[in-house]
Amino acid sequence: MGRIMRRPIVLAATLVLSVVALLRFGILPTILVMTLGITAAILVGRHQAGLFKLRSSRRGAQTAAWRPSVQHKELPTPTDDPVIVFSEPVVELFALRTPPLAHIQLSATVRSELDGLALGRAKRIMEAPDLLAHAAADAESWPYVETAVQKSLALARSRGIEFHPDGQPRLNQALALSAAQGVLLAEWRQLEDGKTVWDGTSARIRASDAFAIQRITEAMERRQLPELFAGIARRPPDFEVRLLLPYTLATAFFLRLRGERPQAFAA
Repeated sequence: MGRIMRRPIVLAATLVLSVVALLRFGILPTILVMTLGITAAILVGRHQAGLFKLRSSRRGAQTAAWRPSVQHKELPTPTDDPVIVFSEPVVELFALRTPPLAHIQLSATVRSELDGLALGRAKRIMEAPDLLAHAAADAESWPYVETAVQKSLALARSRGIEFHPDGQPRLNQALALSAAQGVLLAEWRQLEDGKTVWDGTSARIRASDAFAIQRITEAMERRQLPELFAGIARRPPDFEVRLLLPYTLATAFFLRLRGERPQAFAA
Protein backbone atom coordinates (compact mmCIF):
# COMPACT_ATOMS: atom_id res chain seq x y z
CA MET A 1 0.00 0.00 0.00
CA GLY A 2 2.87 2.37 0.80
CA ARG A 3 4.31 1.96 -2.68
CA ILE A 4 0.97 2.82 -4.27
CA MET A 5 0.49 5.98 -2.23
CA ARG A 6 3.90 7.59 -2.67
CA ARG A 7 3.36 9.02 -6.15
CA PRO A 8 -0.15 10.43 -5.46
CA ILE A 9 1.20 12.09 -2.32
CA VAL A 10 3.89 13.84 -4.37
CA LEU A 11 1.31 15.00 -6.93
CA ALA A 12 -1.06 16.20 -4.20
CA ALA A 13 1.72 18.14 -2.51
CA THR A 14 2.66 19.66 -5.87
CA LEU A 15 -0.93 20.82 -6.42
CA VAL A 16 -1.12 22.44 -2.98
CA LEU A 17 2.25 24.16 -3.33
CA SER A 18 1.35 25.34 -6.85
CA VAL A 19 -1.83 26.99 -5.59
CA VAL A 20 0.10 28.67 -2.76
CA ALA A 21 2.81 29.85 -5.17
CA LEU A 22 0.22 31.20 -7.61
CA LEU A 23 -1.60 33.14 -4.93
CA ARG A 24 1.48 34.54 -3.21
CA PHE A 25 4.24 34.81 -5.81
CA GLY A 26 2.71 34.75 -9.31
CA ILE A 27 2.89 32.66 -12.45
CA LEU A 28 6.60 31.95 -13.01
CA PRO A 29 7.32 30.57 -9.52
CA THR A 30 4.20 28.43 -9.99
CA ILE A 31 5.69 26.98 -13.19
CA LEU A 32 8.87 26.15 -11.28
CA VAL A 33 6.94 24.41 -8.49
CA MET A 34 4.82 22.43 -10.97
CA THR A 35 7.85 21.39 -13.02
CA LEU A 36 9.85 20.21 -10.02
CA GLY A 37 6.84 18.42 -8.53
CA ILE A 38 5.96 16.59 -11.74
CA THR A 39 9.60 15.62 -12.25
CA ALA A 40 9.74 14.25 -8.70
CA ALA A 41 6.54 12.25 -9.28
CA ILE A 42 7.95 10.78 -12.50
CA LEU A 43 11.16 9.75 -10.76
CA VAL A 44 9.21 8.20 -7.88
CA GLY A 45 7.09 6.24 -10.34
CA ARG A 46 10.11 5.03 -12.27
CA HIS A 47 11.87 4.01 -9.09
CA GLN A 48 8.84 2.08 -7.90
CA ALA A 49 8.56 0.38 -11.28
CA GLY A 50 12.19 -0.68 -11.06
CA LEU A 51 13.34 1.38 -14.04
CA PHE A 52 16.34 2.59 -12.08
CA LYS A 53 17.89 1.75 -8.74
CA LEU A 54 19.89 3.71 -6.24
CA ARG A 55 23.40 2.38 -6.04
CA SER A 56 25.90 3.07 -3.31
CA SER A 57 29.16 4.64 -4.41
CA ARG A 58 32.49 3.89 -2.80
CA ARG A 59 32.01 6.81 -0.45
CA GLY A 60 28.67 5.48 0.69
CA ALA A 61 26.57 8.12 -1.09
CA GLN A 62 23.56 7.08 -3.16
CA THR A 63 23.10 8.27 -6.73
CA ALA A 64 20.63 7.38 -9.45
CA ALA A 65 22.14 5.16 -12.14
CA TRP A 66 20.74 6.47 -15.42
CA ARG A 67 21.72 6.11 -19.03
CA PRO A 68 19.94 7.56 -22.06
CA SER A 69 18.03 4.96 -24.03
CA VAL A 70 18.92 6.54 -27.37
CA GLN A 71 22.08 8.36 -28.38
CA HIS A 72 21.44 10.71 -31.26
CA LYS A 73 24.25 11.48 -33.65
CA GLU A 74 24.26 14.63 -35.73
CA LEU A 75 25.17 14.68 -39.38
CA PRO A 76 28.65 15.98 -40.26
CA THR A 77 29.21 19.72 -40.19
CA PRO A 78 28.13 21.30 -43.50
CA THR A 79 30.84 22.30 -45.90
CA ASP A 80 29.51 25.85 -45.62
CA ASP A 81 27.63 27.16 -42.57
CA PRO A 82 27.83 30.89 -43.27
CA VAL A 83 27.73 33.57 -40.61
CA ILE A 84 24.53 35.62 -40.65
CA VAL A 85 23.25 38.49 -38.51
CA PHE A 86 20.32 37.93 -36.18
CA SER A 87 18.34 40.89 -34.87
CA GLU A 88 15.84 40.95 -32.04
CA PRO A 89 12.85 38.95 -33.32
CA VAL A 90 9.54 40.49 -34.31
CA VAL A 91 6.52 38.23 -34.42
CA GLU A 92 5.63 39.10 -38.03
CA LEU A 93 8.75 37.26 -39.21
CA PHE A 94 7.08 33.96 -38.35
CA ALA A 95 3.71 34.66 -39.97
CA LEU A 96 4.84 33.43 -43.39
CA ARG A 97 5.79 29.77 -43.67
CA THR A 98 8.74 30.35 -45.98
CA PRO A 99 11.98 28.32 -46.05
CA PRO A 100 14.68 29.62 -43.70
CA LEU A 101 16.91 32.32 -45.19
CA ALA A 102 14.94 32.40 -48.42
CA HIS A 103 16.41 35.85 -49.09
CA ILE A 104 19.97 34.49 -49.10
CA GLN A 105 21.38 32.77 -52.16
CA LEU A 106 22.38 29.30 -51.01
CA SER A 107 22.84 26.30 -53.26
CA ALA A 108 20.48 23.36 -52.95
CA THR A 109 23.36 21.25 -51.65
CA VAL A 110 24.23 23.70 -48.89
CA ARG A 111 20.58 24.07 -47.90
CA SER A 112 20.23 20.31 -47.67
CA GLU A 113 23.34 20.02 -45.49
CA LEU A 114 22.22 22.87 -43.22
CA ASP A 115 18.77 21.38 -42.84
CA GLY A 116 20.22 17.96 -42.05
CA LEU A 117 22.41 19.37 -39.30
CA ALA A 118 19.51 21.44 -37.95
CA LEU A 119 17.18 18.45 -37.94
CA GLY A 120 19.56 16.41 -35.81
CA ARG A 121 20.19 19.28 -33.42
CA ALA A 122 16.48 20.08 -33.13
CA LYS A 123 15.75 16.44 -32.33
CA ARG A 124 18.31 16.39 -29.54
CA ILE A 125 16.96 19.62 -28.05
CA MET A 126 13.33 18.48 -28.20
CA GLU A 127 14.16 15.11 -26.65
CA ALA A 128 16.44 16.49 -23.93
CA PRO A 129 15.13 14.90 -20.71
CA ASP A 130 13.50 17.28 -18.21
CA LEU A 131 14.79 20.33 -20.07
CA LEU A 132 12.45 22.77 -18.35
CA ALA A 133 13.28 21.42 -14.90
CA HIS A 134 17.00 21.73 -15.60
CA ALA A 135 16.56 25.28 -16.89
CA ALA A 136 14.55 26.23 -13.80
CA ALA A 137 17.35 24.94 -11.58
CA ASP A 138 20.05 26.79 -13.53
CA ALA A 139 20.61 30.31 -12.22
CA GLU A 140 22.47 31.15 -15.43
CA SER A 141 19.70 30.12 -17.84
CA TRP A 142 16.42 30.74 -16.03
CA PRO A 143 16.44 34.59 -16.15
CA TYR A 144 16.47 34.42 -19.96
CA VAL A 145 13.53 32.01 -19.90
CA GLU A 146 11.56 34.28 -17.58
CA THR A 147 12.26 37.38 -19.67
CA ALA A 148 11.27 35.67 -22.93
CA VAL A 149 8.01 34.42 -21.41
CA GLN A 150 7.15 37.86 -20.06
CA LYS A 151 7.85 39.48 -23.44
CA SER A 152 5.59 36.94 -25.15
CA LEU A 153 2.77 37.50 -22.65
CA ALA A 154 3.10 41.25 -23.11
CA LEU A 155 2.97 40.80 -26.89
CA ALA A 156 -0.15 38.65 -26.61
CA ARG A 157 -1.91 41.23 -24.44
CA SER A 158 -0.95 44.03 -26.82
CA ARG A 159 -2.58 42.10 -29.68
CA GLY A 160 -5.85 41.72 -27.79
CA ILE A 161 -5.50 38.24 -26.29
CA GLU A 162 -7.23 37.69 -22.96
CA PHE A 163 -6.08 34.87 -20.72
CA HIS A 164 -8.14 32.28 -18.88
CA PRO A 165 -6.96 32.13 -15.23
CA ASP A 166 -7.52 28.38 -14.87
CA GLY A 167 -5.61 27.49 -18.02
CA GLN A 168 -2.89 30.12 -18.01
CA PRO A 169 -0.38 27.98 -16.07
CA ARG A 170 -0.48 25.47 -18.96
CA LEU A 171 0.06 28.27 -21.47
CA ASN A 172 2.92 29.72 -19.44
CA GLN A 173 4.58 26.33 -19.13
CA ALA A 174 4.37 25.79 -22.90
CA LEU A 175 6.01 29.17 -23.49
CA ALA A 176 8.65 28.45 -20.86
CA LEU A 177 9.55 25.18 -22.60
CA SER A 178 9.95 27.00 -25.93
CA ALA A 179 12.14 29.58 -24.21
CA ALA A 180 14.29 26.87 -22.60
CA GLN A 181 14.80 25.29 -26.03
CA GLY A 182 15.89 28.66 -27.42
CA VAL A 183 18.34 29.14 -24.56
CA LEU A 184 19.84 25.68 -25.13
CA LEU A 185 20.26 26.38 -28.85
CA ALA A 186 22.06 29.66 -28.07
CA GLU A 187 24.35 27.93 -25.58
CA TRP A 188 25.15 25.34 -28.23
CA ARG A 189 26.14 28.13 -30.61
CA GLN A 190 28.39 29.69 -27.98
CA LEU A 191 29.90 26.29 -27.24
CA GLU A 192 30.99 26.00 -30.86
CA ASP A 193 31.86 29.62 -31.69
CA GLY A 194 32.71 31.14 -28.32
CA LYS A 195 31.32 34.40 -27.01
CA THR A 196 28.86 35.97 -29.42
CA VAL A 197 30.14 38.71 -31.71
CA TRP A 198 27.77 41.65 -32.20
CA ASP A 199 27.26 44.04 -35.09
CA GLY A 200 25.54 46.85 -33.25
CA THR A 201 22.31 45.34 -31.94
CA SER A 202 22.50 42.24 -34.15
CA ALA A 203 24.26 39.01 -33.21
CA ARG A 204 26.43 36.94 -35.50
CA ILE A 205 25.12 33.38 -35.65
CA ARG A 206 25.26 30.54 -38.15
CA ALA A 207 22.81 29.79 -40.93
CA SER A 208 22.14 26.37 -39.40
CA ASP A 209 20.69 28.11 -36.32
CA ALA A 210 17.90 29.61 -38.43
CA PHE A 211 17.10 26.17 -39.81
CA ALA A 212 17.10 24.70 -36.28
CA ILE A 213 14.69 27.36 -34.99
CA GLN A 214 12.23 26.52 -37.75
CA ARG A 215 12.61 22.76 -37.28
CA ILE A 216 11.93 22.99 -33.54
CA THR A 217 8.94 25.29 -33.84
CA GLU A 218 7.33 23.24 -36.62
CA ALA A 219 7.55 20.06 -34.54
CA MET A 220 6.56 21.65 -31.23
CA GLU A 221 3.58 23.52 -32.68
CA ARG A 222 1.54 20.32 -32.97
CA ARG A 223 2.29 19.36 -29.37
CA GLN A 224 1.94 22.74 -27.71
CA LEU A 225 -1.04 24.39 -29.41
CA PRO A 226 -3.55 22.67 -27.07
CA GLU A 227 -1.57 24.01 -24.11
CA LEU A 228 -1.67 27.54 -25.52
CA PHE A 229 -5.39 27.49 -26.22
CA ALA A 230 -6.08 26.13 -22.72
CA GLY A 231 -4.98 29.48 -21.33
CA ILE A 232 -6.73 31.79 -23.79
CA ALA A 233 -10.22 33.09 -23.07
CA ARG A 234 -10.44 35.44 -26.04
CA ARG A 235 -8.31 36.06 -29.11
CA PRO A 236 -8.65 38.51 -32.00
CA PRO A 237 -9.27 37.11 -35.49
CA ASP A 238 -6.19 38.80 -36.95
CA PHE A 239 -3.56 37.19 -34.69
CA GLU A 240 -2.37 33.58 -34.91
CA VAL A 241 -1.78 32.10 -31.48
CA ARG A 242 0.79 29.66 -32.87
CA LEU A 243 3.17 32.57 -33.49
CA LEU A 244 3.81 32.85 -29.75
CA LEU A 245 5.89 29.65 -29.86
CA PRO A 246 8.53 30.64 -32.45
CA TYR A 247 8.57 34.19 -31.09
CA THR A 248 9.29 32.95 -27.57
CA LEU A 249 11.98 30.51 -28.72
CA ALA A 250 13.73 33.05 -30.96
CA THR A 251 13.52 35.76 -28.28
CA ALA A 252 15.10 33.49 -25.67
CA PHE A 253 17.77 32.50 -28.21
CA PHE A 254 18.54 36.17 -28.90
CA LEU A 255 18.62 37.13 -25.21
CA ARG A 256 20.93 34.24 -24.28
CA LEU A 257 23.42 35.25 -26.96
CA ARG A 258 24.12 38.39 -24.93
CA GLY A 259 25.27 36.28 -22.01
CA GLU A 260 28.66 34.75 -21.38
CA ARG A 261 29.69 31.39 -22.73
CA PRO A 262 28.04 28.70 -20.57
CA GLN A 263 30.10 27.87 -17.51
CA ALA A 264 29.50 24.18 -18.06
CA PHE A 265 31.56 24.41 -21.24
CA ALA A 266 34.12 26.95 -20.10
CA ALA A 267 36.88 24.46 -19.34
